[in-house]
Amino acid sequence: MRKSLESGKCVVLEVLTPRGTNLKKFLDFTEKAWETGIDAFTVTDMPMGRVRMAPWAVSHLLVESGKEVLMHFTRNTRNMIRIQSDLLGCHALGIENLLLLSGDDPSHGDYPQTTSVNDVDILDLIRLTKLLNEGTDLAGNRMYGKTNFFVGGALNPFSEKDLERAKQKIEAGVDFLVTQPLFQKDVAQKIKEKLSTKILVSIAFFENAKQMNHFSGVPGIEIPKEIIESAEKGDEHVKERSFEAVLRFVEETRNIVDGFYIVAVVKDLEKIRMVVEVAKG
Repeated sequence: MRKSLESGKCVVLEVLTPRGTNLKKFLDFTEKAWETGIDAFTVTDMPMGRVRMAPWAVSHLLVESGKEVLMHFTRNTRNMIRIQSDLLGCHALGIENLLLLSGDDPSHGDYPQTTSVNDVDILDLIRLTKLLNEGTDLAGNRMYGKTNFFVGGALNPFSEKDLERAKQKIEAGVDFLVTQPLFQKDVAQKIKEKLSTKILVSIAFFENAKQMNHFSGVPGIEIPKEIIESAEKGDEHVKERSFEAVLRFVEETRNIVDGFYIVAVVKDLEKIRMVVEVAKG
C-alpha cells in the first residue's frame, strides 16, 4: 500500500467487521475482492457506535492471509493507557497502516448511555504513533523496540476549518489524508494544491435511493444534482448514474490525487474491478 500510494496509483476498499463471531461471509468476500487488484482493505472500528468485532482481530487475519490492511484506529472509546497498549498490540499482530480517527459518538449507537473518552485529541494520537516509531511513549518513557506505523488522518474537503485542521495533522506527522466521499474534480484539485501530503479520495456509488439519501444528509458530502434527480426514476437509475459519475471522477482525477478509497456500501466486485482498472490507468 505504501508503494502504491507513493506512486499515486493506490486503491483501497473499506470493509465492515462482522456483527458477531461468524467470519465466513466476511472472509469469502475479502478473498474474492482481493482479486480485483485493490492495494489494501481498510477495516472500520465500530462505525456509528455499533458493536462489531474488533478491527485488530479481523486485520490480523487478513494480514496473515497475505493481504494488505489499513486499519481504522479510533480514540474516543479508549483511555490514554489503552490507546498505547492497543497500538503496541496492533504492531505485534503485523498491523502497521493506520487511519487515525476521533470515532463516531458512541451515544448514537447500540448503547446510548456510553460516554466518549477524551484523554487525547487527534493531534496527540498522531504524535503518539510517531513517538512510538522513535521508541518512546507519550510520556517520554523509552520503549523496548520501535514501531513502524504508517498513519493517515481524515479530511472534510468542503470545510475551510477542516482544511486548517488538516495542516495541523500534517505538522503532527500524518503520512496521508483520506477525504469524505467526493465527486467534484475542482475540489480534489484544490485540496491537493493546498495540502502538502498524499491524498486518498473517498468514492461511493450507490445501490439504491435509500443509500444515496443517507449519504446526501452527511455533512461534508455534496452529491451531484444528476444523481439526486435520478432517484425520481427508481433505484436502477441511481445505480447507473452514481457509478457513471464515480468512474468519470476517477478518470478525471487519477493524475491529480494519489489514490481512491472505496467506501463500504460498495459490494459489486465487477464495479470495484473497473474502478481499479481506471484508477491505475
